[in-house]
Order: sequence, then structure tokens, then C-alpha cells
Amino acid sequence: MKIKRLFAILLVLSMTFMLFGCKGKDGDTDDKTTPAPTEATEAGPDYESMSMDELYELAKKEGGTITVYSTTTSAQTAAKKFQKQFPDLKVEYIESDTDSVANRIKTESDSGHVAADVLMVKDNSGEVYYELVLEDYLDLYYPKAVCEHIDDSLLTYGMPLFATYSTWYYNTKMYPDGCPLTSWWDIVEGYNPETENYTDGNGNNTQFWTIYTKDITSPSYSALWCQLVIDGDALTEQYEKQYGKPLEFTYMKHLSNEPGLMYFPDNNGGVELFWRFTQMNITGLGDGDAVVAAVDESLNGPTLGLCSASKLDNQASGSAIDWVRGLEPYTAFLACDYVYSIKGCDNPAGARLFTLYCLGGDDGQSGCLSVFNTIGRWSVRDDFVFEKSPYSIEEVNLKSPDFEDIYSYFLSVTSYWTKWTGKKR
Repeated sequence: MKIKRLFAILLVLSMTFMLFGCKGKDGDTDDKTTPAPTEATEAGPDYESMSMDELYELAKKEGGTITVYSTTTSAQTAAKKFQKQFPDLKVEYIESDTDSVANRIKTESDSGHVAADVLMVKDNSGEVYYELVLEDYLDLYYPKAVCEHIDDSLLTYGMPLFATYSTWYYNTKMYPDGCPLTSWWDIVEGYNPETENYTDGNGNNTQFWTIYTKDITSPSYSALWCQLVIDGDALTEQYEKQYGKPLEFTYMKHLSNEPGLMYFPDNNGGVELFWRFTQMNITGLGDGDAVVAAVDESLNGPTLGLCSASKLDNQASGSAIDWVRGLEPYTAFLACDYVYSIKGCDNPAGARLFTLYCLGGDDGQSGCLSVFNTIGRWSVRDDFVFEKSPYSIEEVNLKSPDFEDIYSYFLSVTSYWTKWTGKKR
């Protein structure tokens, strides 16, 4: 992975001045980060400037079935609407698993049998960008009319469809006055620096929160911890501000750095937070609904659960849960679901037509962007609002991810998680 990252960084540098497509709303690209073109966009049709009607005409000539790999089931509804809107075309939706779809695309492409035209996937760790886009398995498609309504900072790694995040949940009956947490340090409350775990000198349990989570080694959650390591200085400052004393780095003697496999820096607030978290008694669950159900029950006192923001929909069935929000220095990073055209597909115009339709068309209204408007998501277009989520991005306190650094730390977080959680047992 480190070698791939080095290659990716060099490639990005070589493409820095080859700017195209999505400009800022004032049309000035001098001080903005804009996507670089792939070979296909340079040599092929100017898909980015085409309307849905123009893409439709090209797609009809291709004559094949537009196959969509998607990790979000909302794409199935989008496919049905697309079929009605464009009856001369056929579209096939194939539900895909986030953890395996990248390897599937690589295998199909490397064997010369590209089977799909569109990929919709969340890229939390940067793996899709660095290992599929920069290694030439995917094409970046940036329709100009849509990009005029999206912040440039969200366009660096692909065409975003919507934004979401992974969140902590708390029990609203136990805390009726609102979120009981103010920072990430509150989550690891009860840690004893002397014993370096959650017991006191007499062996009594000092862990305050009962914790339930989805798999921390999966991209959505490992990437979040990567971001916290990246912002280690901010975590250190937050601790000193909150507790009025310097942070004690107790993880240092537990480092076992191995270049290319696992590496954490010295005296890093994010790593100290991660170490303390690994030493907690944590119950991992395979389903987000089970996580929020455990928070709703809170059988063992104050309880927190980490899973997808979309699980807030359990409120509708009476669950006493809500998002933890407003944490300092931030609650999480803003994760996007991206949509790509698969390089070498049979229906390049059809793939882009389906993409533009899902993005809402040129005006935001002529496509099917509304089908992605569900709890736990926000629109990335400034001319189309998702109103299902009860809180704004600002209220939740989200930041943009640093994918280059996240990608570099991803293997380290998963490796140390396995090592450090095993150590406590």
C-alpha cells in the first residue's frame, strides 16, 4: 500500500497543472484545487459539456445494458426511475459490498471482461481514489453544469453524489437535556494513566461508558481514527483545554512500529486517544440497527454506539437515540458517496447519462437526486437541499477529510487495533 501511495502522490504532482472542468462559482481556477483529466476525457467526446438529451442520443447508439455497481440501495430506486425516463435504454442495478467491489472491478478489468459501467461507492479511506482512479480503472466525470453548484473542495477525489458521516449515538431518555459529550476525550472517560487501562489500583472497573460499535477495521471507522491521528496536535490541545493539564502519552511504550506495515508517531494526541479507546471493553456488532438498539436499551448504564448516521431512522419506531454532535475539535469528517464511470465499459455515454440523472441533471430538478434524500445525508449541491437529516453539517461539526494522509495511516490503524485490543485480553 505504501508503494501504491508513493506512485499516487507522484502521479498527482505530475497532473497538478492539467486543470479542467469544474471551476469555482466565480470562474477563477487560479487558487482552487480542480480535478485533473484522465486520458479518456482528453481523447474522447466532451461528455462534461453535454446535456442529458445529448448523452441520451449517444447512449441509444451504444445499445447495451447500463450496469450499475452500487453500495447504496438508493441506486436501485434511481435505476427504476431512469428506466421510465429513458425507455429506449436498459439499466441493471447490482448491489455491491463496499469491502469487495474494488477488487471485483480490478479483477474484471485485468481479465479484459469489464462487466459494469457505473460505480457508486463511499470512499472513506482514499483507497478508491488511489487504487482505482489513479491506477486507471475508473474515469472521473465532472459535468460542468453540476460542478458549478458544488464546492471545489469536494471534487478532488471524484464526483460526489451526496455527503454523510459515521456517528456516535447516545440515549435521549438518559440524557434528555441533549448530547452528553463535548469532546472525544469524554468517550474514553475513566482511563487510568497509572494502570494504563480502565482499572484502579484495587482492580475496580473505571470505564464510564458502555461501548458498542460496528467493525473498527472497516474503512468507514478506521478512516475516522486515521483523521484523528492526523489531527493529533488538535486533540492534544483539546485535552489540555478541557482538563487544564498536559496530556500524558501513555501509549509510547506500546509502540511496535514496522515500516510499511504499521507506524504511529511519538507524542500524538490522536494516537493516545486511540490507545485509550483500544483498552476499553467494547462490544462489536455486525449490524448498525443492533448498535442503536443497544444504545436504546442502555442495559449497563451510560451507553454509546458508533455506526452509520442513517440509523437515526430508528427514531421513527420509537428508539430513544440521537446523534452525538458538536464534538471538539470536530465530530467526524464529511464522507461522500462518489459516482464514477468504469474505464473500458461498453456504455460510456450511458454511464454518464445515468450519473447526470442521479446528480439531478443540469438544474438539480430534472434528474432523480431526491431519491438519495434520506436521514444521515446532505446534498452537496447548493441549489438542492436534503431536508431529512435533522441537523446541518455545521451543527454536527464536520470537517473535510485529508485522504492523502488517511490513506497513509489506514493500514497502521487497522494493524494497531488488532495488536492493542489483543494485548488487553
